Amino acid sequence: MNHQGTIPLETERLLLRRFTKEDLEQIYQNCWSDPEVWKWTCYRPMRCVEDVKDAAGMFTESWLGAYSRADRYSWAIQLKDTGQVIGRYFGMHPDDRLNQIELAYELG
Repeated sequence: MNHQGTIPLETERLLLRRFTKEDLEQIYQNCWSDPEVWKWTCYRPMRCVEDVKDAAGMFTESWLGAYSRADRYSWAIQLKDTGQVIGRYFGMHPDDRLNQIELAYELG
């Protein structure tokens, strides 16, 4: 598989891009604070911004640093008209032998 990593993608209404530390508050307020978002995931609902880092291990130096890997796929879903980050689109379990990756999303 020819991994491209988390390259910017754009549609008429959305920008899909790498997360930055500054996105944490927005994604929490616009998406991850809703327990329904976590209903079908392996994560427990997050009650506060600190849970994102402490319980889920996201937005840490290690998590953000994983963008250096070509097989890292984790996009912030940002509305173009408001600039608000409303979700995440990501790939997990890349399998080069089968040339496949599992895709998932969380959307507020």
